[in-house]
Amino acid sequence: MYGMFEVYHAPSRIFKIDFFFLTTDLDFDSLLAMSSSVNPVYLPTLDKLRAATTIDEEIPSNQPVEMEPLAMLVVQAALVRRTSWTEEVLNAPGHLQRGEPPAPADDEPRHHVRIDERLGGGACGACFERPGYRKCRICGGRGKIMNDKQFCSCRDGWVQCPTCGGTARSERVRLRYYSDTPAYLNEAYMPRHIGQIPSLFKLESFMENDLNLVRTPPEELRCHDLTGEVAGTAYRGGQRKIRPQFYGHDFGDTIEQALAGLNAAGAGANVMRYQVRAYAWPFLRLRWDDERDWVTYVDRMGQIRLFKGRNA
Repeated sequence: MYGMFEVYHAPSRIFKIDFFFLTTDLDFDSLLAMSSSVNPVYLPTLDKLRAATTIDEEIPSNQPVEMEPLAMLVVQAALVRRTSWTEEVLNAPGHLQRGEPPAPADDEPRHHVRIDERLGGGACGACFERPGYRKCRICGGRGKIMNDKQFCSCRDGWVQCPTCGGTARSERVRLRYYSDTPAYLNEAYMPRHIGQIPSLFKLESFMENDLNLVRTPPEELRCHDLTGEVAGTAYRGGQRKIRPQFYGHDFGDTIEQALAGLNAAGAGANVMRYQVRAYAWPFLRLRWDDERDWVTYVDRMGQIRLFKGRNA
C-alpha cells in the first residue's frame, strides 16, 4: 500500500502532505485538497438517489429542508520516527563517525551510533601495571596453559589493553545512539458536527466498513492541496481565504483532525521520512420535514448508497 506514496525527507516533527517542495521548518498548514480531476460517478446527488434501483427505501418526492454536501477525509501515512539518547564511555571504537546519520531511504527500522562529543582523557586506568598491556585472563599472566605444557596465544602472559587499545591513554567520549522506527497511520475523519446528530451516531463506522477504507481509495478521490483559495473582496483590494472544498463538498473540521493525528504519530521524535496520501470521500446529508437525517454516498463500485438515520 505504501509503495505508491510520494517520499519526503523531513527533519521535523510537523508535516505537510503531498506538496512538492521542502523547507527545513515544515508547518503543515498546507495539507491536502482536490485532485486534478474527479470521476462524477463518486459525487452523490439527490437525483442519483431517486433514480437508484438498488435502494429499497422510498425517497420523499418533495425537496429536503436541509441538504449539506460534506466530505470524509481519509489519510494514509507511513512515517520514520528518529529518537536518540547518549552514553559516556571510555575509548570509543575508532571507526565511529561524528554527526547525525543521513535520513533513511526506506521504512526499515535501523540503529546507529555516533560520537557526540570528546570529553578529554589522561593515563589509562586499566593498564597501570604495564602501560598499554594487561595480564592475559586465559593463562593468568603465566604465558602457558594446560598445566604449563602448552604456550598460550598471548605474549608472555600479556595482551594489548582492550580499554586503551595499547596507547596507555584513555579518553572519555559521549556517544549518541539513534533509533529509526517506522510508524503507520490509516485514519478516516468525519466532520465532528455529524457525530453530534443523534440519528447519525453510527454513520462514521458504517461508512468505514462499507467503503473498506483499509484499502487505498480510488485515485479520483485523491487530495493534493487543501490550503484553500484567496479571493478578492469589495473593500479596497482586500482579500479573504476561501475554505477548501472537494467539488462543492465541505471538509468541515476534518483537516484539523488529520493534522492533529499526524502530529500525534510523530510526537516525541524527529520525523526523518514520511509518505502521506489523503483522499476525500464525498457524501450528502439530507433532512426532510419530519427531521429524519439521511446520508447518501457512492461506494467503490459506483453504486449509490443510503444511510437512514432514525428520527431525532
